[in-house]
Amino acid sequence: MKKTIFAVAILFLTSFAFAEKINWEIVVQQTLEKNPLIQSAKLRLENAQQAYNRSLSGYMPMVSLRGSASQRGGDAADGINTTFSRSYSYGLSANLSIFSGFDTYNDVRQKSTELKIAQLSYDRVVSDVAYEVTSQYINLMWAYESVELSKRIFERRKENRDMVQLKYNSGNVDAGSLKRIEADVELTSFNLRKAQRYIETASAALLKAIGRKDNVILVTEEKLSIHERMIARPDFADIITKIPEFLTAQFNVDVSRFQYAKVKSAWFPNIGLSGGMSRAGREWAPDRDSWDAGLSISYMLFNGGARFADTKISSNQLKITEETFKNVTNSLRSSAVSYFNSLTDSIENMSVREFYLAASQLQAEISMRKYINGLSSYQDWYSIENDYINSQTMFLDTKRSSAMEKSRWRNFLGEGFADEPGK
Repeated sequence: MKKTIFAVAILFLTSFAFAEKINWEIVVQQTLEKNPLIQSAKLRLENAQQAYNRSLSGYMPMVSLRGSASQRGGDAADGINTTFSRSYSYGLSANLSIFSGFDTYNDVRQKSTELKIAQLSYDRVVSDVAYEVTSQYINLMWAYESVELSKRIFERRKENRDMVQLKYNSGNVDAGSLKRIEADVELTSFNLRKAQRYIETASAALLKAIGRKDNVILVTEEKLSIHERMIARPDFADIITKIPEFLTAQFNVDVSRFQYAKVKSAWFPNIGLSGGMSRAGREWAPDRDSWDAGLSISYMLFNGGARFADTKISSNQLKITEETFKNVTNSLRSSAVSYFNSLTDSIENMSVREFYLAASQLQAEISMRKYINGLSSYQDWYSIENDYINSQTMFLDTKRSSAMEKSRWRNFLGEGFADEPGK
């Protein structure tokens, strides 16, 4: 039955598109491989790693090789004889900074923290992409379930039309009531075609979210499932401390603190070691050895007030990031309460709608038997029948809304792909 509905849905869509069967596991795998936002985030994370590796070079000596070969010639003093000479040399030199006012130390700490920020940025990108892909996959599952439901409603409306037609023929129903039922059949037929067309829309949106650009119709047999009946209220003050935005703002304070320390290093002297070995001579290979070694100390006495200004700017920047961190903390807590309550509302609403659907189904069965046996009026039966049909649609919509809210809550927390959409 399910496969038949899928085939009918695809037949109604377009003749130039190919169908491709997928599931959630395939969607996650393809997204991680193809999504351009994730790929760009990976490269930015790699750059941050290389920047950290580069900062470690400050602890290492700078070693270089040098070599030269030259010749020269010219007239002697009497203008007759010509002088000509060659010279060759090669050598090795090294420089090592012993102390730079803790500039190197703080630069390494800064780059290490920026690497952590880059990792958080990558996690946020993955979470945002996961939210978009999950939402579109939820829509695709809903689209196929909507086709199934629309077909069931369409068949039920036709059965109701045939029943009312019989009552009309026997004089128990007026023409207006029959026309209303016939109009319901036309409306449900349109809703079925609309649901079938939406599969193409949902499929295209999911392909975009994955990072694919091919023209196919995605087919899934997975359905929206009901997970939690209730969810425990978290400790908001604790839960926000694990969110990427909180950690990023916290690390930004550390970065500003390290930058401030680096700026203050300009007030300290620089101490370094240097040394080298070389050989020189007029013939190759040169055989005259020489070497040098030294210790250097330098201190900037005055640079036009730039040090003072840089220190003040860096100090203010540190205070700015501290205030930003406070604001981010307050905003996240407010958002956490809002998102969690929306999630709780959606879960409770789904449970209520499920209960209401069961009640309306039972009432519709009883009302149908009464109407067929002449124990109920047309208006009573029609009202109860519509309520049952509407409750089916509303329950399916609330399942989608609940799954969306759960996905949004996970995205707020910065989590990646779930085992199942909306879980």
